[in-house]
Amino acid sequence: MVTRLVQSVETWDLSDIGGAWAEAQEPQPLPSLPGYRIEAELGKGAMSHVYRAFDARRELRCALKVGRSSEPNEVRRVVVEAELQGQLCHPAIPRVSGRGCLADGRPYLIQTLVPGAQNLDEAAQNAPWRRRLRWLAQAAEALAAAHDRCVIHGDVKPANLLVDEGGRLFVIDWGVSRLTACTPCERSAPSRTPSQSSHMQECQRCVEGTLAYMPSEQLRGRPVPASDVYALGVVLYEILCSRHPLAHVLDDADRTIQAILDGRLRPVPEDLPAPCRVLLERSLDLEPSARPTSAQLARELRRAAG
Repeated sequence: MVTRLVQSVETWDLSDIGGAWAEAQEPQPLPSLPGYRIEAELGKGAMSHVYRAFDARRELRCALKVGRSSEPNEVRRVVVEAELQGQLCHPAIPRVSGRGCLADGRPYLIQTLVPGAQNLDEAAQNAPWRRRLRWLAQAAEALAAAHDRCVIHGDVKPANLLVDEGGRLFVIDWGVSRLTACTPCERSAPSRTPSQSSHMQECQRCVEGTLAYMPSEQLRGRPVPASDVYALGVVLYEILCSRHPLAHVLDDADRTIQAILDGRLRPVPEDLPAPCRVLLERSLDLEPSARPTSAQLARELRRAAG
């Protein structure tokens, strides 16, 4: 079972506990896009590079996300990301304003730039714990807005939670997001485009995301909105306990997968405030239906932050 799962995982990163948006180590030639002045590379992830650009027509700076290849699957992935993220309206979700392909065929999307961005790990280092909880509440509220539209993020982790210079949190990198057939949302769910339907079928055959933040159902290729709640629960554990709940096995992929499937996370420390301890235990429950919804998690985090 574990061997099959290891072979099926396509876009995990075992070592990435918060560095997918770290500064690029080897500068790459800046891309060219008519109407935009590409100023600098902001960072790179497993599937894309992100640049700061200036939109000459609108006279403002934006973020340009460029896929790493021009292969059809990569183009479709960015198209789906732009379509799904573009349907979400929340202050903590960057707005998509355009998409297309560069001259070399690589897909791109243009979205709101998060000014002075730090990932959550960096921002939280010297922040009071109540402020950390408020940031996670903002993340949960953004996820709730997505879940209301039947969209799962699929890769919630500190690297994909950015805090801007004004202290506002943004949930970024919707590159492995997908529509889910969640019955309660059918009235508000957007209709699926052909590219989205094709992408959903592909996602059912693979596992996408970051292993250290995946719940068991996502490892099995069946993510649900509660999978995002689990991932945010792992982030909450890190924020409150200064360590990862799977730190004892993260150096070994097989052991990490088995621990996730068995629900063998480190116990929640007894010295945490009772509301935080209960919230952690519920969010990290092995059974998705036992976890709070993202909206409930947001309310509880707000309440715990005072």
